[in-house]
Amino acid sequence: MRPRTEIPYQRIYLEIEESVRRHPNYADLQNQLGLLSMKQGEMKKAETHFLEALRLNPKYREAILNLGLLYLETGQLKQGESVFLSAAKEDREGGLLQHILGVLYVRMESPRAAVRHIRRAIRSDSQYAAFYARRGVWRKGAVCLDRESREIIKKTPLNYHHAHFHSFIGVYLSRQGDTLSAIEEIKKALELKGDEWLFHANLGFVYYQEGQYPKAILEYAKSLKMNPSYGIGCANLSYVYGAMGRTREALRYMKRAVAIHPRFADLRYNLAILYSDRAMTREAIFELKKALRINSNYVLARIYLGVLLEERMKWREARREYEKVLRITPEDTHVRQRLERVSRTTKT
Repeated sequence: MRPRTEIPYQRIYLEIEESVRRHPNYADLQNQLGLLSMKQGEMKKAETHFLEALRLNPKYREAILNLGLLYLETGQLKQGESVFLSAAKEDREGGLLQHILGVLYVRMESPRAAVRHIRRAIRSDSQYAAFYARRGVWRKGAVCLDRESREIIKKTPLNYHHAHFHSFIGVYLSRQGDTLSAIEEIKKALELKGDEWLFHANLGFVYYQEGQYPKAILEYAKSLKMNPSYGIGCANLSYVYGAMGRTREALRYMKRAVAIHPRFADLRYNLAILYSDRAMTREAIFELKKALRINSNYVLARIYLGVLLEERMKWREARREYEKVLRITPEDTHVRQRLERVSRTTKT
């Protein structure tokens, strides 16, 4: 069994810090550096980075949550209240925000406000009904905050920012090619917050990189069960099935992805490839034409459309597509050869 790897957090911190110096106006980098600063116990520095992320993007939900939870972790309850109430105005029915406010008000000894937000959390998301029922707070359809349940709720860990830290590190390590360490980190995120669909999707992607396709399918399935509208997750699951040669399932999930994101030309191109793999040439041509309506300079889609039109002996249409490609990339000798061939055919 492989020993657990020591994750080089300090090295990653320095690399992200250098990225921030090069791109100071990227809110994502500021948020990431805030998470890394928190990991190193530098709370004031973390606060500065979260605030800068929000200056660059005032509606950056993850940075809002991270800043508010930093205040809660450091005992600055009033500042945390201000952050979360402001966020809740934009997202009144967001279960996570209402849950955090409920815990916050219990800690602030404001049970009436806590009850109000706990009810909203339960109405917004059934997982919170189960959460509060296990702690004796949600009983027979009512919120009951007696002394014992208040003490339990006060000790509730709000691990959102810690979980997102480990997920971010996992994704970062996977991009560096260290997929085994990436899996360890994302699993840490899931230990802290197992109901986060994005963590399951991230783990699925790393398993896909590792070639562990059955595990990737399992994680993407969990992610999509939690968030059925995650179109890119459908597309990624399609790629996994495609890598396994299971084109029927790959086609099914790519069609779902396109239904969710009909204006994504790349998804339509990939759907066309899957149709073509299953000898559904007419459907493939239809999707390629759709992709080109979205992005007329999509060279790969135009070349592939020309190839399929050639296969169907639609020489003039194929020639038009190759001519359009060569206006964009005149140095493409392969397409030029194809154009010459179909041009000769149309003359005979």
